[in-house]
Amino acid sequence: RKVNNKSEPTVLTNDPGPDERRNAIVELLVQIADNLVSAENYDEAAISYEQALRSHIMFRRLARDDDNQTIPGLQTTTLPSAIMASGSIPLDVKTATTMEAAIRNNLARTLALIGQDKLALEHYEAALTIKRQVGGDEHIEVGHTLMGMGALLGG
Repeated sequence: RKVNNKSEPTVLTNDPGPDERRNAIVELLVQIADNLVSAENYDEAAISYEQALRSHIMFRRLARDDDNQTIPGLQTTTLPSAIMASGSIPLDVKTATTMEAAIRNNLARTLALIGQDKLALEHYEAALTIKRQVGGDEHIEVGHTLMGMGALLGG
């Protein structure tokens, strides 16, 4: 009788997949931004929140493209370079997430602290749109965003 000495490949069941790794990157960028806000380093915090937002949107699109690649004959386009090069951060209400709303809300608050009121208002409005879509007008998160907008507009 012959014994096979080759070992089988080990499969780690706790090995995170690409979605978990992508989420961890975004969450780390948000934590960095939160710490920068705590240290009252608002300029750097705004940059970190923006990086988190751009990364979240890019990763969401990459995940969607990965899903679409399994469909034969479907043409996919990757937009990461367009997203990263763009000055504005587009809102796609159909695919927006609560994470995107939270990042946009925090980014808006931080932009307001450094006097970028117009840009802050754009992000508050985007966060409000997402929160209303997810939870409706009566959701407490809608109220939080409206309060931030009111403070920004001098209310």
